[in-house]
Amino acid sequence: MIIETDQAPAAAARQYAAACQIAQSLQDNNAPLPRSLATKAMTAAYGITAADGTWTQRDSFVAIEVGSVLALRSLMLPDTPTRIVEALEEFEKRLPTQTVRSEEQISAQHFSTPLALAWLVSHLAVIGGDDIVLEPSAGVGMLAMWAERAKALHINELDSVRAGLLRHLFPESSVTSFNAAQINQHVSDTPTVVIMNPPFARNAAGAVDPFAAHRHFAAALAALQPGGRIVAIMPDSFKPGGKHGSLFDRATSGANIQLMLRLDKGFAGKGTAVAVRIIVADKGPANRRPPSTVNRASVRSLLEAIREIPPRSNIPPAPVPPTPCGSTRPVSLFGAFRAVPAKSFPRAARPLPSFEFATVNYRVRDPIAAAHDDTALYVPWRSQRLEFDNPSDHPSPLVESAAMAAVALPAPNYRPQLPKRVLDDKILSTAQLETIVHALAATEIDLPGRYRLPEKGLALVPHPEGQSYRQGFFLGDGTGAGKGRQIAGIIMDQWLRGKRRHIWLSDSSALIEDARRDWQALGGTPLDIQPLGRVRAGAGIEIGDSILFASYATLRSEAGGDRRLDQILNWLGGEFDGLLLFDEAHAMGGVAGGEGRFGATSGSQQGIAGVELQNRLPRARVIYASATGASDVNNLAYATRLGLWGEGTAFVDREAFTARIRDGGVAAMELVARELKAMGVYTARALSYAGVEYDILEHELTPAQIKDFDTYADAWAILWRAAHKIAYREEAVMRRSAA
Repeated sequence: MIIETDQAPAAAARQYAAACQIAQSLQDNNAPLPRSLATKAMTAAYGITAADGTWTQRDSFVAIEVGSVLALRSLMLPDTPTRIVEALEEFEKRLPTQTVRSEEQISAQHFSTPLALAWLVSHLAVIGGDDIVLEPSAGVGMLAMWAERAKALHINELDSVRAGLLRHLFPESSVTSFNAAQINQHVSDTPTVVIMNPPFARNAAGAVDPFAAHRHFAAALAALQPGGRIVAIMPDSFKPGGKHGSLFDRATSGANIQLMLRLDKGFAGKGTAVAVRIIVADKGPANRRPPSTVNRASVRSLLEAIREIPPRSNIPPAPVPPTPCGSTRPVSLFGAFRAVPAKSFPRAARPLPSFEFATVNYRVRDPIAAAHDDTALYVPWRSQRLEFDNPSDHPSPLVESAAMAAVALPAPNYRPQLPKRVLDDKILSTAQLETIVHALAATEIDLPGRYRLPEKGLALVPHPEGQSYRQGFFLGDGTGAGKGRQIAGIIMDQWLRGKRRHIWLSDSSALIEDARRDWQALGGTPLDIQPLGRVRAGAGIEIGDSILFASYATLRSEAGGDRRLDQILNWLGGEFDGLLLFDEAHAMGGVAGGEGRFGATSGSQQGIAGVELQNRLPRARVIYASATGASDVNNLAYATRLGLWGEGTAFVDREAFTARIRDGGVAAMELVARELKAMGVYTARALSYAGVEYDILEHELTPAQIKDFDTYADAWAILWRAAHKIAYREEAVMRRSAA
């Protein structure tokens, strides 16, 4: 029965009163609970029988489940896992079988987790006293009741009556009613453990969605802290390989799967007899293929088949700056630069910077449409998604094209760490902070599918045993928006999290001073950024942890067969998960080759080197920055990390993408830019010219200047004719030689 939201608290209170009576009966004796007792309890709580239609037999089953939770709290469980499962199975046998299924139950997929299976989920989650636990689709708390020992328990349930019941059951816990398929947009206290039994094939509106569970898993994983554990009861179709294997890969992107279990008829007695899978995963880069699935017919046999529960991953603590003791010397921000071999600096041993830092706090809101005149090409920029604490306007007004402003960025779930002074002094504007948030959020996600390096060429080859590639972000702001400072902010967050090796590529080596200026503005030191040009080609890079700055020309160069690219890769290591920053990324625009606007061309060497660098470092966080990113399709051909082609897209490979988009012209590029923004991987703002005045200033040439200009023109004409005569003679000589 569907209850109106304003009636839900009263309905929940009555069902809870009935549940208390049922719990008392379950505690008083070990006999099976007669269905008639539940009916009597409901009649007493509502003051009327079910014949009136105020409550249904299905409601009485809900009261029985809540009563079970209350009764189990007073039950002394055995001291071994196997005996606990046996005790819970015996307890559940005392409960009436749920033979009645309502339309509401089916549309909302309200099938409560069996007691033994719920306990197994908690057992596999290894919940400790310091954990923050989230259950996104809690039902009546069958999973949540085993997580009460955690430091904090956050429970979410969309159904208003069940949410009311949860508030009675867990008065000390936070209970919310969000759409769990978007739970990552709503969590404020980032969980370290997620336990979940989501709807398998229905969305929040009750419509059929065969991949609802996939969406719920991906959202819960996004909400989880790095290193945290997720244990989920999923449909039988949630598995690698097969028809929908790519959806599994996408949902579990960013998770290291520890266990995969399958249980036949896992919900027998709860209104459905489907097989289910239990996924145990820790958030972090996958370092191996998913383990083989353990298939059993009962929870007890599953428990016996698990030799040992995989230990939890270490959750990186929030960086706490060390307090200098017994020293009057000023403490350097990041320590002095040390030109020693990189092996001398294991990552775990590197100290964090000794200064106060803060989290960039913001609130996510529903997208706000940009107000503009229908005839305007550009509209004033404003953040459509994020409200920051202590916001700061950009020094000069920014605008966004009307077409781009009509598309909102998705809600992020990443809170950067920056020096507290940067936020207090408003060194970064709201526009720049928004980019930092969205860029880092984008790089927390993996692209769909797995790929391996090609034997020849640059196109990655789809392969089930290949690598997962991390998604990138394109910063398309124009001059004046502060791309360098935004890049520095992205690096600073990673630097504070202990990642101290990054690559910053730009059009010229001389731009290192601009990079150092932006880095210093956020609290860094100039020596943190080191030029690759000072290291001899072929030699090992022994400058310790730092931001390596190089031009694209240096990246493509080699000497005596020693490539700079290989030199960089050796310094970074194969498991590199730092930043690849492609500033002035349009310098790689010629990578497509054979696709130039002026006929057939070969791929540019620096474009090829840039793409190979991305291919060889699948876990790298790639940021492209260029004001001309969406001006021509060649300026996106190198952007392999945006998900424009490959698995899960309409284009098989880069060639198919460039060919189709080039045929569509500027209109197609505009659609690509809008789609990229909607995906959360592209943003493009520019300085506003509002209020700018201009006048034509004509410089009248003097007779002497006109004479000089004519002389220069005549000289160039003589040189041009002479050059063509020489070229004609050489061509004639070559023809005679060929004859």
